[in-house]
Amino acid sequence: MVLKLEAKGGKKGNVWDDGVHENVRKVYVGQGQDCISFVKFEYVDGSEVVAGDEHGEQTQQVEEFEVDEDDYIVYVEAFRETVTQETIVALKFETFKGKTNMHIETSPGVKFVLQGGKIVGFHGRSTNVLHSLGAYVSFSSTLDSFGNWLKVEQKGKAPGLRCSHAIAQVGNKIYSFGGEFTPNVPIDKDLYVFDLKTGKWSIAPATGDIPHLSCLGVRMVSVGTNLYVFGGRDADRKYNGFYSYDTTKNVWKLLTPVEEGPTPRSFHSMAADEKSVYVFGGVSATERLKTLDAYNIVDQKWKQCATPGESCSIRGGAGLEVVHGKVWVIYGFNGCEIDDVHYYDPVEDKWTQVETFGEKPSGGRFR
Repeated sequence: MVLKLEAKGGKKGNVWDDGVHENVRKVYVGQGQDCISFVKFEYVDGSEVVAGDEHGEQTQQVEEFEVDEDDYIVYVEAFRETVTQETIVALKFETFKGKTNMHIETSPGVKFVLQGGKIVGFHGRSTNVLHSLGAYVSFSSTLDSFGNWLKVEQKGKAPGLRCSHAIAQVGNKIYSFGGEFTPNVPIDKDLYVFDLKTGKWSIAPATGDIPHLSCLGVRMVSVGTNLYVFGGRDADRKYNGFYSYDTTKNVWKLLTPVEEGPTPRSFHSMAADEKSVYVFGGVSATERLKTLDAYNIVDQKWKQCATPGESCSIRGGAGLEVVHGKVWVIYGFNGCEIDDVHYYDPVEDKWTQVETFGEKPSGGRFR
């Protein structure tokens, strides 16, 4: 999978894009009087060498950086001039094996970095000088060795700023539903989808039993190619029922209306395995909950599981996950942050509190 990291730097100049390749083999950097005057990249696709265009205006002072055949660039350090930050004054490239084109001891400007995996292409802006630089990053097994956050360039109709929404993944697509920006005011009832291959947002087509309620504090999980959505409320504390969405047919289906399923709620937790969808805790119209309900995907029926004992308090916003057949509840919020851990055994219909040790995270809720 390849992601396009947004170009950082100035906003002037013409947009250029070298596209995605197998690897970067050479980098040419032209140094002007007080900034980078041009860059050019040479790529490899199989046995073919692909020469990129010159971006900027070529000068006599050109630095060439060659990447070994069994190596690749994983890190770019760039510096913008400090006044307008419109031009790039220095570029440092570093490979997976540690080879670099320069060692910078004193910062020549405002720094930004491009990193996160194997860099397989570049894009940016230029006039007669270089204004900005971005990269294409290939996610492979080597990504695990970096542990860095990446800001991904987003295209299309994005959901916009929000919280208290639901997120789930099906294949190479991430789905977002519900949420709020102004406290307690739901934004919309569209189902947004982000394509990890193209970096583009869109609104998923909606047919069938489309949820009628714009809601916040909703939860969603995926099983196979289906999404399952439960709960959430609007500004008047009206609650949603339990729905599925077939991502291959773009069809919503109301599985159980509000009055027939588990207690209506928001800010609950959901998890699933290949057989069941679980709903735990949350906030009803009158109180916080700690009940666990299981929906059998084959039988299409709900079952209320055993309720945990006194050691597991009522809560919303807990972490919930199914691991090796056990349903784990981690932390949450019941007026204050909670830092306990419990699991439910569906076979024995029994709860167990887990004693933890080590450098555990502080108590909190999971949104």
